[in-house]
Amino acid sequence: MRAMTPGILVPPDPERASIRSRLAATGGVLPRLVVGLVIALVGMLVVGGWLSASSWCWPLWIVVGMAAGAASGSGRHIWLVGLATLAFYPISAWFGLPAFTVTRIHWIILTIVGAALVATGYALGTLVWWQPRGIARAGGAPRARPAGARLLIGAVVLGLLGVGSWSGYSGVVGAEEMVNPTGKWPHCDTPASRYGWDYEAINYDKADDLRLAAADPDLKDCATQGTTAGSEVVTIDGIPIAAWYIPAASATGPRGPTLVIVPGWKSNKSEILKYALPFHSTFNLLLVDLRNGGRSGAALTTWGYRESLDVRAMVDWLVRTKDPSWIGGMGNSMGGATLLAEAVDDPRMEALILDSMHASVVATLGDGIEYEQHLPGYPTAWAMVATTSIRIGTDLTSIDPVRTIAQLGDRPVLLLHGTADMLDRPERSAERTVEAARQAGVPVLLHYCEGATHGAVIDRCPEQWASWVDDFLRPLATR
Repeated sequence: MRAMTPGILVPPDPERASIRSRLAATGGVLPRLVVGLVIALVGMLVVGGWLSASSWCWPLWIVVGMAAGAASGSGRHIWLVGLATLAFYPISAWFGLPAFTVTRIHWIILTIVGAALVATGYALGTLVWWQPRGIARAGGAPRARPAGARLLIGAVVLGLLGVGSWSGYSGVVGAEEMVNPTGKWPHCDTPASRYGWDYEAINYDKADDLRLAAADPDLKDCATQGTTAGSEVVTIDGIPIAAWYIPAASATGPRGPTLVIVPGWKSNKSEILKYALPFHSTFNLLLVDLRNGGRSGAALTTWGYRESLDVRAMVDWLVRTKDPSWIGGMGNSMGGATLLAEAVDDPRMEALILDSMHASVVATLGDGIEYEQHLPGYPTAWAMVATTSIRIGTDLTSIDPVRTIAQLGDRPVLLLHGTADMLDRPERSAERTVEAARQAGVPVLLHYCEGATHGAVIDRCPEQWASWVDDFLRPLATR
């Protein structure tokens, strides 16, 4: 038999074994990190870019993070969320996502908050795959590592800080826009320049309209609204108010039925001239500039709370100087809420026409933020209303039309609304207001203009609008 040569045993190389071990570990971890990064980035793009206009973005960001965290399986790699956030901005710009192009600064801040929520979800996601080490308790049962509890607490704190930071930021910035709005209505045309009607300038020199027209040939884009109102009509809180008095074409005289027309947010008496046309043949008209608009005095806009004092001051002037036999009101958007707030304590207002009016200030802000700004409506709207309430010293929701309309008693109300109104969605505004009125026994009638957007009912359905208001007012003003 052939003798066997004893084999030479080579001792294992510790360094090579360590390298092989690290390579094997990297080969297992790297794909999971890539998957986690892709999930975080794509999820942020989908939620932040296409769904940020919905308040669902808040929980969805956490869900995205949980998926990314579960895929990577390690809390140590939470830096993946930061990497995804850095890539998010240029990719969003390249795609031209709606929110990015409309409100870039606010959206960038929201993205940072979104990253915090994704990081929260990431931390929670890693806990799903947390494998506790065999640290024995009494009885032999394993207990979880203390790091798991710390990670959970940190995740919750991070999420709360993110949402809280956004609420604080949007509350401060949004409240400033609510009380000192930018982009006010630039028109400064008059009843004479638009329709050739005679009119009386209330609380300012009518000659200033001619000077303004000479300085601004395009009366739809005026540099200023002219001189501020004087001292003839001043509210009880010291704000001078300007207006126009337009005699009826039928020459009924100052004792004839009179309508007070009130503009909405950012608007003025020039903008509401379009509502005067259907009334001019029968009614004397009083078109008001609310505070912080047109020629009236500067003050915080309060969404109808103090603006009701402006209307009250003008109704007092009307009764004092004209003594009409009947007074009604017509308001657009915030102007409707203002009229309601004034009419609650003023029985001289015998009937109201309310066009494109909100039911709740929180709901209209939430819808508007989502539709126009492509940002989540909530908690943004709550933060804005809360901060504004603090600034003006009263609960802004106390004059929500859904509340005040129930206090009108037997005075009739006509609501006009557009089916395509995305700022005051019919089911969240007109329908709620009608229901509140009917429950309180207030006579109310609602007409919809098919396809009309916010404040454009009379533009979309001019003949119907004129017919609706005529049928509503004729039996009231002539009785």
